[in-house]
Amino acid sequence: MNARRYAVASAALGLAAGLFAAAPASATAAAPSAHGSSGDVEFSVFDNGSGIPRDSSFRLADLGRHGIPDSAVKQLGAGKTPHTAGTESEMLSGPDDLVGQWKDRDGWTVYMRRGYYDPARDKGFGLTKIEQKHNLTMKAVEATTKYPRPGAAGKQKFAGYPDTWNYFTDVLHVKCSGWWIFKTCRVDQVQAVRAGVDFSAKIPMLPKGVITAYCEGVQGRCPDWVKNAINI
Repeated sequence: MNARRYAVASAALGLAAGLFAAAPASATAAAPSAHGSSGDVEFSVFDNGSGIPRDSSFRLADLGRHGIPDSAVKQLGAGKTPHTAGTESEMLSGPDDLVGQWKDRDGWTVYMRRGYYDPARDKGFGLTKIEQKHNLTMKAVEATTKYPRPGAAGKQKFAGYPDTWNYFTDVLHVKCSGWWIFKTCRVDQVQAVRAGVDFSAKIPMLPKGVITAYCEGVQGRCPDWVKNAINI
């Protein structure tokens, strides 16, 4: 009986050793312990057109194929939240001061001005209004103009204003469960974001730029997870 038990135990140990040897060296070296790496994690991403599944599950490790840095994927696997962009407005001299510029999907230059926001009259424009009223950041607006929905659905002229364009994109909220980068993930919420940009008004020689940006269907402030997307 003892000899039989010894044989069974030896076979089990041999099988485990074979599986360990078959695993890539990089994976076995980098794999963390179960402590802190198992369980649920939540995050959000701007849909950048890379085909992140919306109607089916995927593994956390698959995010590398969609432009998410490996460092962010590993942090999420360990149950940590990657660093995200924060408030970006500065104390400048006036509302027309430029605070940023970038290229949109089609190579057009988008300008962001400091702007202002008067909550009593609900008036304003630019980054100050976007931050204070709609709880978004300059990085969120930049992502909206760089990664709008495909084709004409993502970039449309604003009716009655031939040089003002609206951009539309989606932010995906994702929940994952399981272990490390092999967690199983699924999109559980989709939030549409709109940004309006004026390419015509000159102050003094450049377009006025971003007028506003907000979450469609949301009164006032966007959910924090929109501006905290890990890929902006």
